[in-house]
Amino acid sequence: MWFVAGILIVLLTLVRTLPWIYREIPVSSDNSWDVALNLFVQRGSLAGQDYVFTFGPLGFLYNKTFFPATFNLKILLQAVFCIATTTVMILQGKKLFANPFLTVLWIYCLVSLYGFFGDVFFLAAPVLLANQYFFLDDRDGKKRASFETMLLVCLLALSAEVKFTFFVAGVWLMAFITLDQVLIKRARPTLLLVFTAVFVLAWLLAGQPLVNLPTYLATSLVVASGHSEAMSYSETNWQWPICATIISTGLLLLCFAQLAFKRLGKAFPIAVLAESGVFF
Repeated sequence: MWFVAGILIVLLTLVRTLPWIYREIPVSSDNSWDVALNLFVQRGSLAGQDYVFTFGPLGFLYNKTFFPATFNLKILLQAVFCIATTTVMILQGKKLFANPFLTVLWIYCLVSLYGFFGDVFFLAAPVLLANQYFFLDDRDGKKRASFETMLLVCLLALSAEVKFTFFVAGVWLMAFITLDQVLIKRARPTLLLVFTAVFVLAWLLAGQPLVNLPTYLATSLVVASGHSEAMSYSETNWQWPICATIISTGLLLLCFAQLAFKRLGKAFPIAVLAESGVFF
């Protein structure tokens, strides 16, 4: 029953998520960067050298613009992300709810409301990973990472090559997970090794030499630093969304901190700091 329900939920998520109604070229001039990300892949351009932007070699996955040379690959990789994150959500739901019906209903409602949006689509990995590792994995003597954790670490490494801010969030989260593994669990930093291996392999498969990675990170940091200053606040009624975001973020961290304290005791600051990296 769980297998059948899981398949149905995954299929529903694919229908709700993948860009069946894609953005056709030409797009508006303000969105020309989205087309350019696909063009960079077609030409084999080097991130940080041939183009300077905060998107990495997998940045073409971020949106749903149709580009003939990359669209099939875009759909395939987005489907992998979608299936993997939904599978983890189902497995987490089995641990969160004692009643299978409530689990399926909970996930079904989430998926029904869910739509594709770049940041949300890729930031699912660090959020699910923080919850899985610090709250759901067995911390009573077992040092081996769960299947869900390993899968999310791989997704985190891939999403880190989509956008520079995802890279920062991923590295930040992995740093505190590594601290927990080494200092609290007294285990080897296996998850950090998996994250590094998947990231390096994906970077090389994307046609990017490793010697170019520091250049990409350095240029992306400069662009990201000036991005907020360049954005205009002249739009009307921007104050309320900003204030609502700050309040929501604060409440989320407070709730997360309370759960972490109950679960981890004095080690709870590590979990809270790990979660905070998502808000970069």
